[in-house]
Amino acid sequence: MREISGLTADHLLLIFNHVDFFDPFTETERRALAGDHTHLVAYEVGEYLIQEGSSEERSFFLLLSGGASVVKQGASIPLAALVPGDFFGEVSFLTSRSRTSNVIVHPPGATIRETPTIPNLFHLGLPERVQQATATVLRFDPELMPSLDPMLRIRIKDQIIQHLTRRVDLMHAQVVRVTGQDPMISGDEALEDQLREGCHTPLEEREHTKDRLIEQLAAFLDELNQSLVSC
Repeated sequence: MREISGLTADHLLLIFNHVDFFDPFTETERRALAGDHTHLVAYEVGEYLIQEGSSEERSFFLLLSGGASVVKQGASIPLAALVPGDFFGEVSFLTSRSRTSNVIVHPPGATIRETPTIPNLFHLGLPERVQQATATVLRFDPELMPSLDPMLRIRIKDQIIQHLTRRVDLMHAQVVRVTGQDPMISGDEALEDQLREGCHTPLEEREHTKDRLIEQLAAFLDELNQSLVSC
């Protein structure tokens, strides 16, 4: 692992402008994210981006180039293959949960899922040595969130909730296919009511509701992952 030095806020903004995750954010909000707690980091084949069970490292990652595998200890096959545009590590980033799986850089060409259309970001004036890495990620330190405006934090959490919901759908389908079981997520009616109220609630309460939903989705994902590991 090596952090790419000499990166400016303008470099980060160029990257943000080409990644779908940042589409809902204004230029002002993107600039708020392009501070000291955001880094461009390069990894080689076999390196761990995340290690299962770790509670010390709580960064959030967005894959820009290369590929990685999500691997859970005891599982016979990877749980997922990550491609540019994917992000991961969001649950530990937002909560006190330990890492629930490993994320490891895999060799070029090992990804079987189709890669989303992302331009070659390294034609944007970034350091040439970035091109020599097997995988590059944006890493967001956990200290970023307390430094942001509450409304921006809520918008980030909304993006993460959408992502977690898609992951739950995909993982649920995989569990049904592999095990023949159809596990159901237990809904919280009070939580659903608060989400529907949306902008009619104070910012602090709204953000707390988002946090509870993220915890609920993360817990269900853990259950689904465990179903695959134990089969």
